[in-house]
Formats: sequence, C-alpha cells, structure tokens
Amino acid sequence: MTILITGGLGFIGGHFLRKIKDKNNFDQIIVFDKMTYASNYIRVKSIFEKNNFLLVKGDISNKDDVQEVFQTHKPNIIINFAAESHVDSSIINPELFLDVNTKGTLNLLIEAKKLWIDENNTLKQQFKKSFFYQISTDEVFGSLSHNSYFDEKSPYSPNSPYSASKAGADHFVKAFQKTFNLPTIISYSSNNFGPYQNEEKFIPKIISCVKKNEDIPIYSDGSNIRDWIYVEDHCKAIELILEIGKPGEEYCIGGSNEMSNLEICKLILKIIDKLIPGKNKNANMDRIKFVKDRKGHDFRYALKTSKIFYDYEIFHNSSFKENLKFTISHFLNLKK
Repeated sequence: MTILITGGLGFIGGHFLRKIKDKNNFDQIIVFDKMTYASNYIRVKSIFEKNNFLLVKGDISNKDDVQEVFQTHKPNIIINFAAESHVDSSIINPELFLDVNTKGTLNLLIEAKKLWIDENNTLKQQFKKSFFYQISTDEVFGSLSHNSYFDEKSPYSPNSPYSASKAGADHFVKAFQKTFNLPTIISYSSNNFGPYQNEEKFIPKIISCVKKNEDIPIYSDGSNIRDWIYVEDHCKAIELILEIGKPGEEYCIGGSNEMSNLEICKLILKIIDKLIPGKNKNANMDRIKFVKDRKGHDFRYALKTSKIFYDYEIFHNSSFKENLKFTISHFLNLKK
C-alpha cells in the first residue's frame, strides 16, 4: 500500500513524518512538497535514507505535477497537509491561498477520483481501502464568543482569506464524497505549536523578538483567544484517525488550552526569564507593544474534541506548560 503525504516537509507534516518513520505498514511513503520557505528538509533528511520513503518535489496547485505523482506512484491513501497558512499573508495575497489551498486540493481530488473510482462511481477493487484525508483548521467555522465551542456539526463561517480558502477546499472534499463516492475524512485542529514552526507564527515570533531585542507586536489589546495544541499531540490524533477513522467522518482535534494572546505572550516571557536567569525580569514585558488590529480578526476559537481521542487516551500524558517550555528551549537553542 502506498501513501501520498502532501506538504510533508512543513511544520505539522514534518512532525508527522518523524512520528511514523519507524512504525508504519506502508510499502511506500511518497512525500510531495513544493519546498518553499515553510519547508524544512534538514530536520527530516535522514528519514529518506529508509527504503520506503521517497521525496518528490512538486506543487499541488500545478496540475501537471499532481497528475505525474499519481500516475507514477498510484497512491492508496492521501493525507493533504499542503497549505498556505499564514493569515496575515492571506490578507495581502488572497489569490495565492485560493490557488494552493482550494484549487490545489481540487487537483488532488480529481486525480484521486480518476485513479480510484470506476465508471459506476464505485471504488476499483485494488483501491477498496483507499481514502483522502484532508487536514483542516478550526478557523473555517469563524469566530466564537465566550462559553461556546465548535464541533463537527458547526456551520462554516470563514472570515479571513485563509479560512475561506480552507473552507472551499473542505467543501470540495465533501462534494467529491457525495457526488463521486470518493472516501474522505476531514479533521479540524486548533492552533498548533512546537519546535521547528516558522518564525511568522505567533509563538516563534514572540521568542524571536526577545532574541533580537525587538518590540513584541500584539494585535489590539491582546484579548483574542486561541486554543493551543502541541503539534505532537495533533500528530497522535492524525495517526489514530489513520488507524480507525471512518470515511465520511469528520473529527475535531482541540488542545483544551485556551488563552488570550496577551496571556500566552506573558507566559512565554516568564518562562524565558526562568530559562535565562540574571536578566531584568521586566525588560521583556516592556517589549510588548499593542498594534492596530488585523482585518477580520476572529475573537475566539475553541473546539469540542471528538470523543474518539478521549476513548483512546492519547492526550492524557501531555502537559501544555512543559510542551511550551520545551518549544521555547528549542527556539532559544537551549535544547537540540
């Protein structure tokens, strides 16, 4: 059985590769990646020394690239990590996000349909266990007020070009399930954090500002709330879905670690002060500067985590503060 992992050199995709490198039952694992600024080949380079891992450079928004990888390798399972994901960038260049996130996903679906589905709209015999797994985001559901949660039945209400492009991709995934009987799964996760995340993201950006002795920009008054999940926990959930997830189902993967942007910023600075003693403890706090709010800035995200993950207790040994401390140590080069 062959699995195609798009965006496998990215932040979440790369962590997932490292997680499955020594325990998988696939004959071949094809990693399909555009190798942009957000890719990190060095951290997963050793994986490709294994016989069943193969790296293919390609762009999901390029129809020819997608067609070639399908025709050459004939994947049984597809996990689509590939995406443009920085919300600020989507406001500046929404067309890029449409091309990659929406049209790119459609390109994958079209080729999967050609490969797996026969003229009677049924799965071909050799692809009876195939499915298309779309990695999505809680942002497709829009913004929440206090004391409510998104779940798998929540209506889509995207507010940024990024979330609109991901919502469009998800709708195509669902449409191919309904129209062509293509087996699909979608999972939605809350905000990921962990080592090797790109510096444009919120937590690495704060740490980078401290390292560079720069001001730390916080949108508006910092009251916007996010639910944080450690990337390794997200990958555990993805692994479980691969094992027991059912085509046609959707799964919410929340971290149950809600904090305002200002709260998590202050927590990060406190941890840095403990990791690097001797500095003026107020110096880093004084770097916080409130800036004009982002256009279409959602107030709060929070997911009601699917029951399946509690049944299998995959998060029970995870500590948010310890994982955050480890992540900070990584970016400060205190741990390899």
